[in-house]
Amino acid sequence: MPEEEAEAIEFGRLQALKRAKKKSYAIRGGLAAVVLIILALMFWNPGNQHFEPTTSLSAQFSDFEWNMYQGGPALSGSRDLNQLAFLNTCLIFDCISNSDSNVGGVVWRYQANGAISSSPAVTKEAVYVSTDDSRILALELETGNPIWEYSAEAPTDSSPAIAGDLLYVALREGRFVALDRNNGTVVWDFQSGEPFFSSPSVHNGIAYIGSGDEKFYAFDALTGQQIWEYEAGSRIANASAVNEDVVAFTTQDNVLHIVDAFNGDLRLDYPIGSSYSAPGMDGKLLFVSDLNGVVRAIDWTKIQYPMEKTARRFRMTMFLWGFEDTPPVMKGFVWKFRNPREVFQNTPTIANGMVYVPSLDGQIYKLSASTGDPQWRYTTEGTISESVSVVGGLMLAGDSTGKVHGVDVETGKKIWEMQLDGRISSTPVVSAEMLFVATQNGSLYAIK
Repeated sequence: MPEEEAEAIEFGRLQALKRAKKKSYAIRGGLAAVVLIILALMFWNPGNQHFEPTTSLSAQFSDFEWNMYQGGPALSGSRDLNQLAFLNTCLIFDCISNSDSNVGGVVWRYQANGAISSSPAVTKEAVYVSTDDSRILALELETGNPIWEYSAEAPTDSSPAIAGDLLYVALREGRFVALDRNNGTVVWDFQSGEPFFSSPSVHNGIAYIGSGDEKFYAFDALTGQQIWEYEAGSRIANASAVNEDVVAFTTQDNVLHIVDAFNGDLRLDYPIGSSYSAPGMDGKLLFVSDLNGVVRAIDWTKIQYPMEKTARRFRMTMFLWGFEDTPPVMKGFVWKFRNPREVFQNTPTIANGMVYVPSLDGQIYKLSASTGDPQWRYTTEGTISESVSVVGGLMLAGDSTGKVHGVDVETGKKIWEMQLDGRISSTPVVSAEMLFVATQNGSLYAIK
């Protein structure tokens, strides 16, 4: 072969090698870029950037006020102080009565045209409640006389929330409204594509609400500007627990979601049993119950990183095949209490290191918040459809026979009971030195 031809062939071969290397480098670089982009999208969601709210409004406990469902954003359902003078009086006198005049008696009773299925919110001046006759009511604290009413398009059982001069209510017609709590006029509203069944929470200038459209929303509490939305993948029918860092809520596909309170980014999703319960929060723990008779304590500070779910599923497969001795523990798991004979459908109440959980058949369990160990069990004569509340040393619970029970939190023994006109349909609310409780017959009682 002539030398010139050989050199040309060799030159062509070298050029082909160079082109192949360049192509290989380009492919590798492209793959690396794709991986980096995927990782970046996992850790950063450009749609949920940090937004500074224009206000610091919160529905926190304030003096003697009960500002939202379960009292405040943590949904604890408890107060430290014994605010009711008649509670101690009832240690001496018989508080069992069918009338409106007894020791620790009824100050006033408001009669709605339909059932009252929401818990009232209370300030020093007024009581706010939603009704099944499609109204939002503001009543005078001392007399129960109407101050104003707001007409909705459908029955409403969402509990209102108070922050500053605004009253927040989620409506069945798919509207989330902020009303001037002094006169009931609309300050701002938001229209969802599906009904709202959950109650709002307000904290650190943000109003939170879950919708039937499978989204969870955060709004500037003062202006109504949407801050972020979270795609939950299933309907949301319960209130959310909120603190300085996270907001937590359950969905109807049996998952507890824990997301960043300021940008809506997912931190942890935790599978639970079928549940009607909102989570209650205390310290770094969330407590949630389900219809399978289970109460769980979950550490909300844990963060779920990419691929952890895949790794856990792989380990579970290895366990089922016998290659691992123990199943993997869910991230965030602290403890679980289970009684398969019970149905827990209410938000747990947390007070002084203890958790109080009512069952549908009328049992109330006191559990240690740190271990889940049962302390006592209290039995009512009816069923219980709402959460209990704890005020100082007293637990308050209402049942389907119309009785409100006052129970010593230390011993689990009944101190007193009061008979009202029908099934208790709201959590007993203690505020402004009075006890407020509603019945399925449409009565709202103020008791002192």
